[in-house]
Amino acid sequence: MKVAFVLPCSSRAGGIRVVVIAANNLIAKGHQVRILVYKLRTFSRSRLRRQWVKIRYPDTNDWLPLFKGQIDTFRDLVKCRFECGEIVIGAGLWACRELTKLTTNSIKKVHYIHGAMPDDVSLMKAAWGENIPKLAVSSYLEDTVKKVCGQKVLAIIPNGIDTTEYFPSVPENKRDGIGTIFEGWPRKDPATILGVLKKLQEDCPHVPQRIFGPGRKPRELPGSVYVQLPSVDKARDIYSSSLVWFLGSRSEGFPAPLLEAMACGCAVVSTNCGGGALDIMKDGVNGFVTEVGNVEEIADKVKLLLNNDELRHQIVEGAKVTVKRFSWENSVDKLERVLHTVDSMEPKFSKRSIV
Repeated sequence: MKVAFVLPCSSRAGGIRVVVIAANNLIAKGHQVRILVYKLRTFSRSRLRRQWVKIRYPDTNDWLPLFKGQIDTFRDLVKCRFECGEIVIGAGLWACRELTKLTTNSIKKVHYIHGAMPDDVSLMKAAWGENIPKLAVSSYLEDTVKKVCGQKVLAIIPNGIDTTEYFPSVPENKRDGIGTIFEGWPRKDPATILGVLKKLQEDCPHVPQRIFGPGRKPRELPGSVYVQLPSVDKARDIYSSSLVWFLGSRSEGFPAPLLEAMACGCAVVSTNCGGGALDIMKDGVNGFVTEVGNVEEIADKVKLLLNNDELRHQIVEGAKVTVKRFSWENSVDKLERVLHTVDSMEPKFSKRSIV
């Protein structure tokens, strides 16, 4: 097959990493794959920000350079050249919307949906409105597409976890803390995360807190260890040093940090932040699921796991079983099968209904 993924930028974003991993695996299976990435204008703030990050954090390179195939840049997707029958995949909201500009019937378009914008229905309609095959990484996104656009998702293809990158790297007797990821976006619910950390600091003052994220350390976390933009190796060590890891988000497409923490031997607590979390979590078996925004409930579940070694070990064992289900091999095998289905469709299938 000939496949082209369309991306909005090169960055450390999880969606970029997912595409790079999937694309590399498709190449390994013998397919002709390339990535088309939007070229930022020379003096844009976003470009300057990314250049600063590369200089300040040289060991946290963008994911895109890890791609083993051809990378093409564009400013106008319409001006890109596509081969007849090429499968063009828009990854993420922005790229899905860009695909609407391509009107030729010689290609086969696909929406690869990684996340949603619950507070901006008009943006989701603009991105997903075209009636073309849609792939989603979680059942939550499948339900969202149906609700927003009245369309069905062709397949749910969950992301995977690479256990050669994420595994317990710290001796078990050195685990002594709790951890989380902090981001300022409203969907990540920074107020709830800060509330939980403050509550735990008051109730468990001797338990270390380890946090990482893309931005600077919040002023509200004076007693916590915070790492900005950690490398994979550093993130693995932070996970592995934690007894319990919690996710406090309000909305997630497919929360990879849950699987990463599980693979590194943490007991996890997650808010009910969408089908992605529920696709991974089974309450009381491989972790605990709490109400979104409920600081007391999240903190109580974390403390329960901290204070009950037997329960925590039971949860960790359940998590190990979960991690095995979400391998990249399984994910890419399913993606390949679905793309073969798309490839067998007529080039003008974008006008058909997908059942």
